[in-house]
Amino acid sequence: MTNPILQEKKRARFRLSRLFHPLKRLAPLTPGWKGASLMLGAAVLCFYFVQGYALLGSRGFGDYLLGTVVSLISIVLLTGMSAALIHWAKKMPTRYIWLVLASLCLLIICFVGPPPLMFAVSLSIIVAFSIVGMVVYRFFVGSYRGANKRSVIFASISFGAALIYLVIGGFWLFSEGNEQLPKPYRLQAIIPADQIAAEQHAAKLSNPAEQGEYKVRTLTYGSQDSYRKAFNAPDSLITKQVDGSAFISNWSSLRTRTFGFGPDAMALNGTVWYPEGDGPFPLVVTVHGNHLATDYSDPGYAYLGELLASRGYIFVSIDENFLNTSPYDDLFILSVLQNDNSARGWLMLEHLKAWQEWATAKDNPFYGKVDMNNIALIGHSRGGEAVAIAAAYNELTASPDNGNIAFDYNFGIQAIISIAGTDGQYKPAGQSTPLNDISYLAIHGAHDMDVSSFDGASQYSRIGFTEPSDDYKASVYIYGANHGQFNTEWGSVDSVGFGNKLYNTAQLLSQEEQLQATKVIISSFLESTLKGRDEYRSVFQSLGHAREWLPDTMYISNYWDAHTMGISSFDEDIDLGTTTLEGGKLIGEQLQVWKEEKVKMKYATNLYSAVRLGWNRKAASSPPAYTIVLPDKHELNIADHSALVFAMADRDDNKESSLDMDALIDLTIQAVDNKGNIASLPLSSQAALLPMLEGHIVKWPLSSIVPTKEPIFQNFTIPMNKLTRANPRFSPSELRQIRFVFDKTAQGTVLLRDIGIRHDMNDTNR
Repeated sequence: MTNPILQEKKRARFRLSRLFHPLKRLAPLTPGWKGASLMLGAAVLCFYFVQGYALLGSRGFGDYLLGTVVSLISIVLLTGMSAALIHWAKKMPTRYIWLVLASLCLLIICFVGPPPLMFAVSLSIIVAFSIVGMVVYRFFVGSYRGANKRSVIFASISFGAALIYLVIGGFWLFSEGNEQLPKPYRLQAIIPADQIAAEQHAAKLSNPAEQGEYKVRTLTYGSQDSYRKAFNAPDSLITKQVDGSAFISNWSSLRTRTFGFGPDAMALNGTVWYPEGDGPFPLVVTVHGNHLATDYSDPGYAYLGELLASRGYIFVSIDENFLNTSPYDDLFILSVLQNDNSARGWLMLEHLKAWQEWATAKDNPFYGKVDMNNIALIGHSRGGEAVAIAAAYNELTASPDNGNIAFDYNFGIQAIISIAGTDGQYKPAGQSTPLNDISYLAIHGAHDMDVSSFDGASQYSRIGFTEPSDDYKASVYIYGANHGQFNTEWGSVDSVGFGNKLYNTAQLLSQEEQLQATKVIISSFLESTLKGRDEYRSVFQSLGHAREWLPDTMYISNYWDAHTMGISSFDEDIDLGTTTLEGGKLIGEQLQVWKEEKVKMKYATNLYSAVRLGWNRKAASSPPAYTIVLPDKHELNIADHSALVFAMADRDDNKESSLDMDALIDLTIQAVDNKGNIASLPLSSQAALLPMLEGHIVKWPLSSIVPTKEPIFQNFTIPMNKLTRANPRFSPSELRQIRFVFDKTAQGTVLLRDIGIRHDMNDTNR
């Protein structure tokens, strides 16, 4: 009778031999290779176990042995799988491997996008089409007639899986994606800031996106024999070409052939929308960003031209398309144009030089009609960085990169606007572009699929005010806005060709909605900065003032002005206990997280800092708090009409972007005077702190393959007279402490920066 235990052992040995059967097919090592393997293996193991003891020996022999052996086994298994993959690949025909590599390169060109997504889609297409082609061809040539059942079943399953993948993948590729946020939850209530005051004050403002009273006329100007006939019409103004060769390099002869000029003879071309009237009118100059050079971008801002000209501005959209990407002229990225960012900003100033001449030339249609002391620059994408460069160059006597290039501009640039702008692509004298005493606005979309991080926030942080004035800086972050729909020529696609099909365009605002938001925000900014209509400043202090005109989505806004005195920006040093204001102190109590850090965005760490505060009330013996103690002597001059201001951002990475108001972070703001009187207000009495808005810009289920959210700072204003109403004994002039008490939300994490005292509060915040 057969012993069942012996039978089971035989079966186990058979299964094991089957498992390692492929290894038996490997040719035995020759004596030379065997000797090399033994010596290398022994030497490396000696190094490894000695290093392992240095790392783990202090934990005792048991932990040392376990740790080194487990790590060794893991490494051997991983490298073994890699070696098996290489061994399997070696069995493929060289011609097929060649085709795979060429196909991968071609598909990457087709699916330009985030690298992980680009490679994943390209490789999956190669695998799926290869399997389908292999099975179909073998079937038609009869390769499966004599094949064993296992091979036929395996081929059928592989073919079915690949075919299903291609069908589903094709549907996925050509669909618009999925709308993550249901429209019924996009409520006006989530633009909450100071709701009652906003509703009352909105009635005093007229819609800045409505056409104005002026009749609009248009004309063009350009250098003679321009590459575009639109700029050489019979009634076009003529401009001189300018030499920009010092600002740009790698201009190819093909680019010269395409545009008809080289970098030493750049064209000054523009389209003008202007009001019919005597003037003088403020001048607004707009520049596009990088796009295909021969797919002209400058006509895409006509919607702003028509609006602003009707409201009494001269609006110009200038042509810098010849600086844009041109695959043909750049030899398909083998010879790319370089240093174009500085040239973009410099060209704007050369346009202003032409306008200065026209404003004083009696035979020019713009004679006496242009207010050259009242200028705003608007830039989109790379143009958003170009306007900052232009504003910086405007104040200099020479190029920061070449002292032999003299500057003498000094135009009356009062304000600049960055729309989905880049930052840091050009660094004058190796530094980030600094700006002072100018009004600045940054607009960005949560679903930007090109400039994916809010780069404009970096330039915002570098705008400083050296003296009290009417200047201010603001930012607006828009849920559902993408990169391209700010320009009607670019539209809802932020990539090129098939690359657009990777993105979730179903989440986007419509073109009409995004243009409406842009018009409201930009027109409000220009009304306040160029026309002195200070009531429109309130739109940026609280977007609730514009709720009736803005599309129904979520917005996060930030604001700081020249009447604000800083207490702590967290940029000054590494001391957690000191404020920017000399002599002040910072104190944390019962906090789980308390550290100062550079703010990390989706794809980069920005150059500005904030304090990160995390708490868990269940783990604390008393309410967690963060306290700013003002120095004994300071010059803040706090009065009843002053206000405490700060910028805060939700930093809870694990929390969903819920619109449930009960899920939003709330806390108590306390002001303590020298006599110990405490005035308290909940944060939510002024505004709800919105969560990090998730922009699922890649289609499901690959949404998480790229970052989906980043911290966006939201400004809060706590008027002193509201604190005195909360506690009449509290004296603003004797303010001693500012406390953030985390007593309303059980746990959370926030970033805090730009704490200050604002003076000259207008009626809307009283």
